[in-house]
Amino acid sequence: MNAAELIEDIKKLSPEEQRKVFNFVAQFERASLGLPPVRYATDEEFRSAAKHVFEKHDELFRKLAASERTERESTLPGSSV
Repeated sequence: MNAAELIEDIKKLSPEEQRKVFNFVAQFERASLGLPPVRYATDEEFRSAAKHVFEKHDELFRKLAASERTERESTLPGSSV
């Protein structure tokens, strides 16, 4: 089987099966470049990391939110700049 035939066969797969092929190719490419496989965080790992970031940098997030509000309000019609 050549590459063109393989590509045509992949096109015939269901979207779920195509995703499996794409994931395999991505992992294969990373491995061939000597890179570690991509690992995705579980929902619990994500929640834990997000909680840690927001707790550690809560003052920064407050300042960013205030800055965004000020910027948004200054662009409202009738506001003076």
